[in-house]
Amino acid sequence: MKLVIFGCGTIANRIAKSCKLVEGIELVGFASNSLEKAKQYAEKYECKDYGDYEHFLSNPDIDAVYVATYNLSHVETVKRCLKHHKSVICEKPMFSSLKENEELFALAKENGVTLMEAMKAVFLPLNIKVKEMMKSGVIGEITDIHASFTRGEDFADTHWIYDLKTGGALKDVGSYCAGIMNFLTDEIPVVTKLVYDRKKDRSDRTAEVWIDYGKIKGHLKASNEFDGDSNLIVTGTYGRIVVENFWKTGSGYYEVDSKRYELNEELISDFYYELEHFRNLVDNHIGESPIMSKEASDRILMITAKGDTQ
Repeated sequence: MKLVIFGCGTIANRIAKSCKLVEGIELVGFASNSLEKAKQYAEKYECKDYGDYEHFLSNPDIDAVYVATYNLSHVETVKRCLKHHKSVICEKPMFSSLKENEELFALAKENGVTLMEAMKAVFLPLNIKVKEMMKSGVIGEITDIHASFTRGEDFADTHWIYDLKTGGALKDVGSYCAGIMNFLTDEIPVVTKLVYDRKKDRSDRTAEVWIDYGKIKGHLKASNEFDGDSNLIVTGTYGRIVVENFWKTGSGYYEVDSKRYELNEELISDFYYELEHFRNLVDNHIGESPIMSKEASDRILMITAKGDTQ
């Protein structure tokens, strides 16, 4: 699969490094509004090519695009890729509404290509193990699940991260939390309470959400303005499972009867497993992931876009 990365921000470095590790992915180049930046990234990762978006979209040899641009550009960028018959894996949050999700997945199907939201946490071996443990009953009947992602960043009020439609802590880092809780519970989320801190005409800086997953109660915390806990905690009637930095780790632990047991699973890189999965979809002409499907992206938006109606 010949892949191009659109966007030359910090995250593009980590994506590129992981692309180099996945068998069957050829990282052809980088595209950016800044040709100088695209050239620097292409040289850094020994790629054949660089250019603006149209340069790669018009190239019939390119199979797929990893969209790693700013959140507010995702819809139009993905739309252009799909119309040029390129498969797309798009950084979270892929879109900001269920309507956009519906439109773009339909466009992907119409053009016979793959579309998938990049939600790396659900592909990590450790989190797959956690799901198996939840089903096994090792910590008893599951009662609660908590996921948090907090970071203390000095973003200016005018930064795109606070764009009212596409930004905010809940839609950005909170999407990781929503994604992992939905993946582990396999239930439709029902938001019962939402509390957030935001300034007039700007998106949230901090958000907390309480979610009903049937028998399991969920709690999500996301912040762009303070460093607090960033973890996954699954609580059962006999004990609990704890994973710090659940979106990028291979280690955690569980406790039963006051005894602690370590968990260690393979971690080649945090982006490796989602990229391997995406490559398999594209190579086999599968339009929608069975794991990060349209429905999975819809369910994330049922939580992260809830504040748009508040």
